Amino acid sequence: MIAGLALLGVVFRPWRVNEAWWAAGGALALVAARAMSPHAAAGALVRGLDVYLFLIGMMALAGFARAEGVFDWIATRAVHAARGSRSRLLLLVYGAGVATTAFLSNDATIVVLTPAVLNAVRRTDARPHAYVFACALVANAASFVLPIANPSNLLFFADGMPPLSAWLASFALASVASVALTYAALAFVFRRDVAAPLAVHDGHAPAPRSLATAMLAASAVALVVTSSLSGPLGQVTFGCGLVAALLSATRERRGPLRIARGIAWPVVALTAGLFVLVEALDAAGAASLPRALFAWAAHQTAPIAQTGVAIAAALASNAVNNLPVGLDLGKYVGAMHPPAALSAAALVGVNVGPNLTANGSLATLLWLAILRREGVAIGPLRFASVGIVAAPLALIAAALLAR
Repeated sequence: MIAGLALLGVVFRPWRVNEAWWAAGGALALVAARAMSPHAAAGALVRGLDVYLFLIGMMALAGFARAEGVFDWIATRAVHAARGSRSRLLLLVYGAGVATTAFLSNDATIVVLTPAVLNAVRRTDARPHAYVFACALVANAASFVLPIANPSNLLFFADGMPPLSAWLASFALASVASVALTYAALAFVFRRDVAAPLAVHDGHAPAPRSLATAMLAASAVALVVTSSLSGPLGQVTFGCGLVAALLSATRERRGPLRIARGIAWPVVALTAGLFVLVEALDAAGAASLPRALFAWAAHQTAPIAQTGVAIAAALASNAVNNLPVGLDLGKYVGAMHPPAALSAAALVGVNVGPNLTANGSLATLLWLAILRREGVAIGPLRFASVGIVAAPLALIAAALLAR
């Protein structure tokens, strides 16, 4: 009951209390009420250490890129490279989102690229809606191009991330389908918005320092190499973020402190709390749900099984957010080793499914908060009206192509 109430607090945020405090408070309440032993809670927390390090390091890298103006420069270059075409600008923004998501995670696409795109589009006569939706949708659609593209990947494979070669064998075709079909749906929904010519007002962003570009490129290479060798992604990401924060001092003495303050520490607390909540729910019987899903799939033909698992994971993610769903499904996969295609389809549902509603992922919730802060009127219902077009076909195609 405690874990379930805490999870409802994470989803609905009563009294506007941050979801992190519901998760952390629920974890503490479980131990205080002796519903969970301190040893079991500590074991659940330790299990997520690599994920916490990954989150902190990736947010530090994103903060470094933001402070150096990397994304402002990219967004401004996209506006000028569009050469008066709104549809070309949409494609360029989407492409920048694919690269950002793949190498800096979907949270960076939301937190850093979205504000930069907004600022750049405001120098034109175009409405920002199509372009910010591109950031939101690609953050989920491209979130399994590489293992580092989404923290949910590390949650799902908390017991052992597959090497990059195995990852690409499982998800290369699926991610191409997800990215391409999501873009096609986006272009269709906003076809009228991007039909007119694009008028660009004056405005340029200074090019980032070569040091900043080299640091980000080196970090991307280090993470890809680490993934290919099945190395400790969390530790390497944290190390890259630490180096980036220290390098920021070469521009501004207080740069490292600003980056540390800019890290969304509540997100780390949320993730840690979820490890404890999911452990408690599984101990109370929730572990039977993934078991029942995969048992059903075992008696179906491959296309029906993969589609069914992906849809079930997607619906669950939109009901209670994809982080606890990914964590719980990953625990089952790590313990029971179901067929690889079904495991891959489950991850597709966890990653692509959140494009259906704004509640599906933390990244989308952050996106809505950023838009409110920037005065852009897009709410959950508007997101769902686009998601109902963008998500289903990409989800099913990616699930069928996952191996």
